[in-house]
Amino acid sequence: MKFIKNIVILFLLIPTLLIVSCDSNLVEINENPNGIEPNLADPNLLMSTVMTALATSTTSRGYAGDTGAASQFIQKDSWSDNRYDWATGSIWSTNYNLLRTNKVANEQAVALGLDFHEGVTLILKSMLFGNLTDYYGDIPYSDALHGNNLNGEKPAYDTQEAVYKGIIADLETASTLLEGSNFENVDASQDVFYAGDASKWQKLANSLALRYYMRLSEKLPSFSQDGVTKTLLKPLISSIDNELSLSYIGGITSQSWPESGQFGSASEFYRVKPCTTITDKLKEFNDPRIAVWFAPVATPTKVVPADEIPGGGDIAEQDGIRYINEDTLEENGYAIYSSNTYAADIEAGKTLIDTSSVYVGLPVAVSNADPYTYNLNTEGSRGGTNSYVSRMNEVFNLKEDGGNLLKARLFSYAEISFLKAEAAVRGWGSDAETNYLEGIKASLEVWGLADNYNEYITNSGVAFDGSLEIIMQQKWIANMFNGDEAYLDWRRTGFPSLNAGPLAREDVMPLRFVYPSDEINNNTSNNAVGVASLEETPYSNTDSNDSPYAKPWIVQDVTKPW
Repeated sequence: MKFIKNIVILFLLIPTLLIVSCDSNLVEINENPNGIEPNLADPNLLMSTVMTALATSTTSRGYAGDTGAASQFIQKDSWSDNRYDWATGSIWSTNYNLLRTNKVANEQAVALGLDFHEGVTLILKSMLFGNLTDYYGDIPYSDALHGNNLNGEKPAYDTQEAVYKGIIADLETASTLLEGSNFENVDASQDVFYAGDASKWQKLANSLALRYYMRLSEKLPSFSQDGVTKTLLKPLISSIDNELSLSYIGGITSQSWPESGQFGSASEFYRVKPCTTITDKLKEFNDPRIAVWFAPVATPTKVVPADEIPGGGDIAEQDGIRYINEDTLEENGYAIYSSNTYAADIEAGKTLIDTSSVYVGLPVAVSNADPYTYNLNTEGSRGGTNSYVSRMNEVFNLKEDGGNLLKARLFSYAEISFLKAEAAVRGWGSDAETNYLEGIKASLEVWGLADNYNEYITNSGVAFDGSLEIIMQQKWIANMFNGDEAYLDWRRTGFPSLNAGPLAREDVMPLRFVYPSDEINNNTSNNAVGVASLEETPYSNTDSNDSPYAKPWIVQDVTKPW
């Protein structure tokens, strides 16, 4: 199968790629007899490996990993990242490893005069480096991946501004390379995104450039405006068929949705819970996507007068419903969950009870330990079940979905529509409402809910009001399971309103991951330059300068997010 073949190639190739940064004597010692010589590698296979790993790693983070929790799509009740105590994260190691593979593919494409492959590898390079600078700040960029060509020197750090502008330049070059119609040596079977369709890759290159121009909207507004206005005139993702996505067809672990309990421990699925931030908003908007993403709570809770408790007493369960005596709330230190008061209740030492009748989420940072006892789950255990909190919908736990709903969605048609709407409300484009509604329509359609569109867009809080906030709010919902983008949108605009939670490490949410210890130890002097570019904040002074709460360049001297 294609997916497995790509992974095997990665394992064969990476040992060969890694040795380029070693001393020459170590190259001789560590030659891998099973490795592929870079100048003999097929760029089609290399690109396929990068595409697959990029898609799956992004979705793994954005569903149940650090960025999914940070964007408040989910919370974990065991082995959690709920308190925003961010460290290095996985992006650094994952992306630099993929960049090594992608570099070989790019060099092969250039050497062989393959414009399609060169364009695609520039796009993949831009996405990988973009994610790195997004989440760390200054990074090795111009000197990265050169190994022995640096004459024994370690790779210098580029400024975050230089990296963003380099990414945009590469994307614009890629768009030009992909303008043609006759390309050589294109293996459509290995292009897991677009099956060798250059026109779709060109639309992606332009759409990504729009994303990164808009990324700079607060920091470099004039540069951003100029870039957005010229890019809006180019071919962009124009339908769901143009989306950058990869289906999870199931059957085996590597082809199945992350955290599925079908191939490992069942608790991998059970411990991922919907976050109340998203469930509250979906309930407020009467949003039909809630039923696709989350399961109704197995045992709902009702707080009732004493004479309505089955069999008497203070708490009882009957016919799948739990009843709690309302007269005992105060004496037991219980408080009924409300999005407006839960943080103050937790800080006051109270225990929360959620009486939502259908969907019960897990609030952000409600415990200093893993919150598997939330909502009076007295028999809970770490990694166990909690029948008083909703689970993710069972579709995320299927052995085989066939790619019908479950996709790694790296750049959606909904996203480009909301970017156009945002450009319009900033005065940089046109048709704000049309593009806003198109974004909602696209998101509903990919989740099988197209029939709900006409009714949904008239709901309170959904009907277009011309504000940036309403656009970003719907974009956040549409980016469900792409936590990377959702979090960066919040960091840039402050929308939607996300709070760190009552027992988070700090009163505000973090801005970045910290550099890996290997990088600090092995590239010390250059890393120190990168760290020095960070701006200290009142929340970062308990760390070294390399703090999750220090400001990288992109959020220095701007008012958002805090």
